[in-house]
Amino acid sequence: MGLGLYQFPKEEKEFMQRLFFIVIAGILMSGCASEKKKQELERVSNIAYTTITDSIYSSMPGKITALNGRVYWHDVTEADNFIHVVDASSGKEVYSFGNMGDGPNDFAMPIPSVSTEGFYLSDLQKGIEHLYVFGEDGACHVDRGSLEKNSEVTRMLHVGKSTIIALTPGAENLFKVSCNGTTQAGGKFPLSEKVGNAFYLYQGNMDYNANRNRLVYSSMSFPYLATYSLDGCKLSLDKELPEKIDYTVQDGNLVTAKDSKCGAMELALTKNHIVTLDRDVVVEGEKPKGASPRDPSTLPHSLFIYDYELNLTHILNMQFPILRICGDSQGDVVYAIVLSPEYKLIQINISSINDSRNAK
Repeated sequence: MGLGLYQFPKEEKEFMQRLFFIVIAGILMSGCASEKKKQELERVSNIAYTTITDSIYSSMPGKITALNGRVYWHDVTEADNFIHVVDASSGKEVYSFGNMGDGPNDFAMPIPSVSTEGFYLSDLQKGIEHLYVFGEDGACHVDRGSLEKNSEVTRMLHVGKSTIIALTPGAENLFKVSCNGTTQAGGKFPLSEKVGNAFYLYQGNMDYNANRNRLVYSSMSFPYLATYSLDGCKLSLDKELPEKIDYTVQDGNLVTAKDSKCGAMELALTKNHIVTLDRDVVVEGEKPKGASPRDPSTLPHSLFIYDYELNLTHILNMQFPILRICGDSQGDVVYAIVLSPEYKLIQINISSINDSRNAK
């Protein structure tokens, strides 16, 4: 008996044809949905904000952090009481602390950070660390401890009581995680080349959202974002958002092209968003050539809003230069130090981002 081709019954043949067209239509619709998702970026120019205080008397306000309705800002020009604590509701300064100097409780190179435990000031040059906690009575309590000295670390984050994540851009790995008496290196450098200027090249900002268990890192030398999850002492890369970088390697050092775009100046995390401070060239234009890096009028005006899948969803185009930003992962409020016309501290509720009719 010879072999012949099997003939589908008419009904089964029609069913297979319909199934084929359904699958093809699904693929096409999925492609359209993906394309639509890429086109969802929206620029917002009139989102509401609230001024917390205009009493930011400093020629150069440093890093700001937020915890439990208080904003901590670092006055890098002051030697005494260089950390200022502002109540976000009243706008009043409720406390100041931290002294620079040679004394046993003074700081030389302070690194501020917050966790669920409180506000930390760490100094890896002197090997000291202070934890500041506000009690229910409003008093500030200080717990003084020690740390191992380390010249590789440029940023630190505290996760609970026993875990520290350190940024080590010049080491063999981008991060070091210390927990329960052990240290584990990890993380992926944005570029694969081994270069001599890695310490400067990979300087950046990082923050941690405890509710989502997400560490976010952004490079300052060139555009790059990455998210990690933390399991014990181990960091696992979840997603990264690289951009093409024009560079050469000269004498073992990586040199970016003169017209290359820099990375985000600042990074902040809220409950549902990743926020970076960057220049929106479409609206603001290029940074003036030859402008002094100390000229605050050339600071970017825009906040780039991402979801935790690293999709850029909105750009907030503010009407004034922005110097510092931070977020509170319990909500969707961003705090910022802006120049309008002097330095002031404001807050932006980005949960109202779609209500572009809000009045200032």
